Amino acid sequence: MAKKIQQALLSAILFAGVNLGVNAQEFPTRPLRMIVPLAAGGATDVVARLIADKLSEQVKQPVIVENRPGAQGMIGVEAAAKAAPDGYTLVFGSSTTMAAISSLYAKLPFDPVEDFAAVAKALDNAYNVLLVPSALPVNNVAELIAYAKANPTKLNYGAGTASSRICIEMLKVMSGASITFVPYKTSTQALNDLMGNQVQLVCEPTGSGMAQVATGRLRAIAVTGPSQIDEAPGVAAVAETPGLKDYGHWSWLAFFTRAGTPAEVVNKLSNELLKVLANPEIASKIKKFGFDVVPSGPKELAALQKEAVAKYAKIVKDAGITPE
Repeated sequence: MAKKIQQALLSAILFAGVNLGVNAQEFPTRPLRMIVPLAAGGATDVVARLIADKLSEQVKQPVIVENRPGAQGMIGVEAAAKAAPDGYTLVFGSSTTMAAISSLYAKLPFDPVEDFAAVAKALDNAYNVLLVPSALPVNNVAELIAYAKANPTKLNYGAGTASSRICIEMLKVMSGASITFVPYKTSTQALNDLMGNQVQLVCEPTGSGMAQVATGRLRAIAVTGPSQIDEAPGVAAVAETPGLKDYGHWSWLAFFTRAGTPAEVVNKLSNELLKVLANPEIASKIKKFGFDVVPSGPKELAALQKEAVAKYAKIVKDAGITPE
């Protein structure tokens, strides 16, 4: 017994020594890894790379963006949850992957709150747009709802992210429309099937969604914010539809690292990221992708995350979604 106690004490001392070393060194002294739990090329990925490039300049170390898409973002977040608690791995999470996902799945391979340390919120007001195939005879949400009620088995919606699913499930609950969920591994796959009329509705981030509208194969029928936005000119908000004034769905994006990372390292990362986000050139470039730069530090982000977990738990319950 005494030997086991000695071994435990020795391990604790060694662990403390490692952490002290992490805290004392001039962080970072080697490349950082930034995990994006989405496929490369989308708006979130492009914005992450803008931030990573500027962060690299500031800390004088490479910041390597690693795309880990799949399973509604869980693959990338799980990889971050398994990283060493030393601050060298960041995950660019969202209100979906770091909050809503905990209500949609009965068993997650990580806890989005307990397994992570909040570093810095970067973006907010990331609105979505509702898209339909050009061949579908609806031009707005009111017509979509009427069509769905008149044809209760004909409409399917595709979702490659938890955010996209919640977006449409909220609409269904508030309107009483019948639209069947079709799961996809990625949003790109859902969009491809939408263009082929294999599904009839998707809810996508404004930046990527409006780019598809420009091809003429898809029609934007509404945005999910409280009012119309510059990124989708002429497209009404869902909340402008009679009976849906309380509808609203948008996301925030933020940086997290592994729980247990020394506070000094978390604060250093937060300060550097906040400096990046305060750069007017970076903020201007980000705005073009439909995001607002609304930065905040670790305490504010941690509170926001817990609030979002409770919010989405209620939405999922009201929609009658059984956790998978």
